[in-house]
Amino acid sequence: MLSAVSEVWSAGLSTLFEPSQDELVERLRPQEGDRWLDIGGLGGVAIRAARAGADVTAIEAEGPLVEQARRAADEAGVDVRLDLGNFEYLPYEDACFDVVSSHFGFVFAPDHANVAAELARVCCTGARLGFTAWKPNRQLGELYRTFTDEPIEGREAYEWGREDHVEDMLGDEFALDFHDGVLWLTADSGEEVWDLLSTTAPPVMTMRTRLDGERGEEFHRAFVELYEGYREDDGIRAPRRYLLVLGRRR
Repeated sequence: MLSAVSEVWSAGLSTLFEPSQDELVERLRPQEGDRWLDIGGLGGVAIRAARAGADVTAIEAEGPLVEQARRAADEAGVDVRLDLGNFEYLPYEDACFDVVSSHFGFVFAPDHANVAAELARVCCTGARLGFTAWKPNRQLGELYRTFTDEPIEGREAYEWGREDHVEDMLGDEFALDFHDGVLWLTADSGEEVWDLLSTTAPPVMTMRTRLDGERGEEFHRAFVELYEGYREDDGIRAPRRYLLVLGRRR
């Protein structure tokens, strides 16, 4: 699913993501020679870390995403090692990284406990961890529940946006620090937001494929109406709230 929309994701959301990518890298304080792993970020954080002198490895879950991240690194003129692999079973030795980052990346892997165990395993003692995760969105959650009671792909990713869940997953192995953030999704219309998120956001994509005929159109209309509620004089300006998590390997 992700490979089919990777180019749209990159083109449509790159500007939206720039502030959070900048903040994540700044807070992780890259140093010359840091052994740095970036998980599932399509190159944005990896490029920034490499520019600061870190020795960067980046991993993506699908081949087309590896190629997209490789093109981005080449265009930026930086050296980043690009790997293909499973975020739940990272193909690296124990304690081999000084920094691990993920910008809305590993949070979409289904098995949170496995991801947490792998993060702890590949980090050396004292390693710095930093990642971003979307916070639960009450309005979207209510909209989804109106149309289905079944689990939705990607919905569980929002659990990583809850401090208590992160503590449960990582608190034994990392000293954690939390920061709230907000990105602003701007568009000319709610329909434009639909065009973007229905081809890039896993929960919306799942709903789009699950609901047929009139029921699908009802969801489409309700989604557009929700985002039209964020209309200002110059168009749609909707907040996307996220949690930035920093950790230090114990």
